[in-house]
Amino acid sequence: MVAQQLPFQKLLNNNDLGIIENPLQRIDDEDLITDIKKFHAEPDPKRVLQLADVVDLDVLIRGGLLAKDEEAALTEEVLDGREFAALKTEKSMTIWRESKELKVILLTCCVASIVQGWVQGAIVGANQGWPDEFGLLVGFDGPEKASGHLADIWRFGATNSIVYFAASAIGALLCDPLTEVFAGRLGALFIAALFTFAGSIGEAYTHSWQTLFGCRFVLGIGMGAKSSVVPVYESEALGIALSGVMPLIVPNSWRFQVSSSFIPAVALLLLVYVGSESPRWLIKKGRYAEAYNVLLRLKGIPVLAARDLIFIRAQLNVETLLFMRRGNDIIELGNEVPHLDQKAYQREISLLGYGRRIVQLFTIPRVRRSTLASFIVMSAQQLTGVNVYAFLAGTLFEHAGFSHERSLWLFFGFGISNFVFSALGYFYIDSKGRRFLLLASLALMFPFLLASAFSFQASNITTQNALVATFLVLYTFAYSWGAGVVPFLYSSEIFPLVLREVGMAWASAVCFMGAGILALTVPILIHAIGQTGLLGLFAGLDALALLLVWLFVPGTERQIITMEEMNYVFGVGTRKHMRYQRDVVGPWFYHRYVRWRNVENPAPLYRYERMRRSTSRVMRAQNGVLSGDN
Repeated sequence: MVAQQLPFQKLLNNNDLGIIENPLQRIDDEDLITDIKKFHAEPDPKRVLQLADVVDLDVLIRGGLLAKDEEAALTEEVLDGREFAALKTEKSMTIWRESKELKVILLTCCVASIVQGWVQGAIVGANQGWPDEFGLLVGFDGPEKASGHLADIWRFGATNSIVYFAASAIGALLCDPLTEVFAGRLGALFIAALFTFAGSIGEAYTHSWQTLFGCRFVLGIGMGAKSSVVPVYESEALGIALSGVMPLIVPNSWRFQVSSSFIPAVALLLLVYVGSESPRWLIKKGRYAEAYNVLLRLKGIPVLAARDLIFIRAQLNVETLLFMRRGNDIIELGNEVPHLDQKAYQREISLLGYGRRIVQLFTIPRVRRSTLASFIVMSAQQLTGVNVYAFLAGTLFEHAGFSHERSLWLFFGFGISNFVFSALGYFYIDSKGRRFLLLASLALMFPFLLASAFSFQASNITTQNALVATFLVLYTFAYSWGAGVVPFLYSSEIFPLVLREVGMAWASAVCFMGAGILALTVPILIHAIGQTGLLGLFAGLDALALLLVWLFVPGTERQIITMEEMNYVFGVGTRKHMRYQRDVVGPWFYHRYVRWRNVENPAPLYRYERMRRSTSRVMRAQNGVLSGDN
């Protein structure tokens, strides 16, 4: 029995059947080819380089048929031998065999992430120097000197936290205007790197806590603007580790330590000039020829570049229908997408100002679910308490009686462990899924947080040092491959392209706001409840994060291979997702892993809607049409 096809907008707004489908499959092959021919031939007077100048019509049509139904295209031999081999290789490609273009893009993302981690970690060693020089009594030189002035402790916390509050309130929210109106994604990275460079150099020449506060405010703007463009992943951990080296190399110069983030900022400024703009962003702007050229450099095979171009463009048309301001709530995709004017997307998006795009994050059901999920995963990262170690490791350990040098080595060990263990996440993030890694990570962190908390109660200093170091490494292991890797990567994937910048900006703002609250309040909490109470508190918050992720964060299954397919995942209602977790997954987990019974796996929440059509007749017609055109 063939499943009923739902109207497109209804499918995305209320996808209770959990259908994942390719929007091109709703289009007849003849209509698809007609639309591609029109798309290929239509000139754009605003562009010197036209699509017809860079790709043959035959390649574009075969790419469209491949995008529509890969299995049918392979069965009907739409691809030649070389193209088929490239398609097969694409599915098992390793990073070392990827194109030079992709390696440059990845390197740029790595350096941008290193900048963020370095900015966060550069203050850790310096926190043991600048308060004394600026006359602040914060009392973090050991338990016997834990009588810091309350006002000075708040000033200390404010100076540490302002970088995150600035990133949240200003930097992250600048991302959408920068990319959409002024500079594009590469330009936004360049501007963010300039802010980071200026703030870093300024920190070296400050002579009061107020001026240091101001320079870190500038740093925060750069950090926030960049994080919304580049998903922060393993390289952030490397940045934290590298920043931890500075206090060990120059232990007596807090100024160099805190300003050393200028080093990766310079590298990012240089890399921006050799990188390519995002093809999805270029397609959003109607710069199809440039987008195809970037895709060609990434894929290396014209038909694969054409496939991605046609598929991304189709999804933009889908989003145009979903978000355009119309009276009718239900639109049949098959009636409109092949005939949609190629300028409709740009026309409609021009009507959606920044303010309206923000409103849509909370009013359109499919997008609201993405917003909720991104806010939860970003908050979960902060609720784990990991940034107590990342931002205030020296403060935490020295207050417990550790020597200054030992505290710095523990922070360096945390950074290296975080970097090394993060790599595990990228081996399993596609095979196991983002949601699985995040849940497993949060669950493992809970006992290690409790163990770390009680390690500070050991009476013997040697025993205490050994226990704290051991459980710090185990806690970092549990964090790095899940709660460390997943939140930014997950949030960068789940929003529709039309709202991706603004959605990621708000998700980043939530993350930075949590980090700012943590950096502001932890110094006071250390004095008030001690290390054991502080880490115990975060163990409880970690358990809360685990519950929220389980109930409200949809999984991105392995077979969901494109960002565009996320539209259908988040078309499933939040209540349906919660009921599925409570009524299906919960009982299954209990019987399988608590009572150790051999029970069948639960039925999946999502299923694919495939509408296969033979392409042989269309390909024969295409060959005739092409020969006639020539």
